[in-house]
Amino acid sequence: MVETRETLPIPTTMLRDTREQRPWEFEEFPVETHDVTLSIGDYAVPVHCTHDPERDTYHPRFAVERKSGHDFLTALTWERDRFKRELQRAVQWTQPLPVVIETSWQTLLCNRGCMAWRDIHPNQVTGTVAAWSQQYNVAFHFTETRRRAQLCAFLLLVRHSLLRQLDDSSHVSNKTQ
Repeated sequence: MVETRETLPIPTTMLRDTREQRPWEFEEFPVETHDVTLSIGDYAVPVHCTHDPERDTYHPRFAVERKSGHDFLTALTWERDRFKRELQRAVQWTQPLPVVIETSWQTLLCNRGCMAWRDIHPNQVTGTVAAWSQQYNVAFHFTETRRRAQLCAFLLLVRHSLLRQLDDSSHVSNKTQ
């Protein structure tokens, strides 16, 4: 007997928030990007969003938040309250909001790179990441380069999309049995 396996399509379109300052282009990946207004996050897959035509805003049920190292440190300090409000919007999601940071954890802990001229101690970064990971529905992903951060975001979006498709297909097969 030959085993047949259903293949699930990967997303071919990514939504990118129009407010992105240094957007990822996903040029190395088999997707096209559309610039839209997202209510949360910076990147999402259209099928996991609802669209509000009055405000022309997409409301993702899963998205990826991009942060450069500098942006991340600013979110922990000067823009802390604003960033916490964004994290709060993802509390009801079934999966954590992934925050992909374009710098390594090692760089932050060793006071190099973006940390070298910031008035924040590595222990403060560690404590905040630990506390927010428990308090909010968030997962922090530290990467060594911008290119790796883009790859990480792409894979997180594809993984979530595939898992949703599998979950949806298992619900359908359970109803037909």
